[in-house]
Amino acid sequence: MLRKYLIKGFIILAICLLVIGTRMVYLQRSHFMAAEKYYQEVNWKLAISEYDKTMHFYTPWSPYLRKSAQKLWQIGEMFENEKKFDWAHTAYSTIRSSFYSARSLYTPGRDWISRCDAKIADLNVQMLIRDGVIQPEAAEAERKRQFHVLTVDRVPDPFWSVIVEASLFGWIGSVLFLIMKGFSTEGKIQKKFALYGILSFLCTFIMWVTALIKA
Repeated sequence: MLRKYLIKGFIILAICLLVIGTRMVYLQRSHFMAAEKYYQEVNWKLAISEYDKTMHFYTPWSPYLRKSAQKLWQIGEMFENEKKFDWAHTAYSTIRSSFYSARSLYTPGRDWISRCDAKIADLNVQMLIRDGVIQPEAAEAERKRQFHVLTVDRVPDPFWSVIVEASLFGWIGSVLFLIMKGFSTEGKIQKKFALYGILSFLCTFIMWVTALIKA
């Protein structure tokens, strides 16, 4: 009987994942086609926006994800060659932020992020020189500083992130257990169940707070 329910559960889960994945790819394609239209029309603002939306509907192994990153990189290089550093910065930053927005227990597109970090650091320095904030002779030191800031990994710890989720459900479940089992139908406290509920709540709540700090 248990096996039968497990099989049904896996089938339902597979169908749900298939529907969600299909929907995500469809939305990616829709935004990518819109981006390509704006690209041909030389409407860079809307093209960048649509490529960005394409990448935010992150689906592993989707061809539209790679194609959008490539097009944004081309736009960035084009503006960089034209000395339009602000626009180039926007294009490279869009690639970087789009991959970071899809981060979970792992970070997709690490190669793209690394390439964008180098470009953004260099562009930041060129804009600082252009605006007179730093002198050209300080460019290399500033570029290293900018690159270091960009490459500092602030990803949450996967282990403690899992503990956060588990302990959250734990202390919520403890409260529900206390409400449902801690009192009899006559409204009297059932000491044994109430003690279990309170101890469980305290342990899981402390674990939750600790995990939030550690993560």
